[in-house]
Amino acid sequence: YSTPSMLHVQRGRVRYEHMLHTKIVSELLDYHSALLVQTGWTPIDMKYRQIRQWSNDTNIPEVELTELLALDVAARYARNEIEYGPADWIMNNLFLAMAEDPLSEWSDLFLDVFNAFDSGEYKRDEDGDVEPSEKYTRPEIARILSMKR
Repeated sequence: YSTPSMLHVQRGRVRYEHMLHTKIVSELLDYHSALLVQTGWTPIDMKYRQIRQWSNDTNIPEVELTELLALDVAARYARNEIEYGPADWIMNNLFLAMAEDPLSEWSDLFLDVFNAFDSGEYKRDEDGDVEPSEKYTRPEIARILSMKR
């Protein structure tokens, strides 16, 4: 992953422009699409150092940043702007990257969004012809987002 911040020179000093969490999600979605085109699959391989870098670039603490990223993914999914697969891929990458550092902190909201996407990953016997993401993930995301309003 490349660091998606923009470098600017101002009065002889180098500074990083604050990057919105939505730009990070957009770049992750672009990366997901590029991986599918180039390789036909999308590995879960984000490293914790990437989250730390985004946190440094945005001056947003990691726990708050991952929560903002999760909320943005959830909102885009709820608005049908992104499909389940890419949304789940982003959440899995964020979760596993955070899990890489035993000292990383998790917000309850981040974990709620992660678990909502996780619940749609597999079919249960009682699901019949219903897509698990529609049966489990979509209503849970709607509930989470309704609590944030």
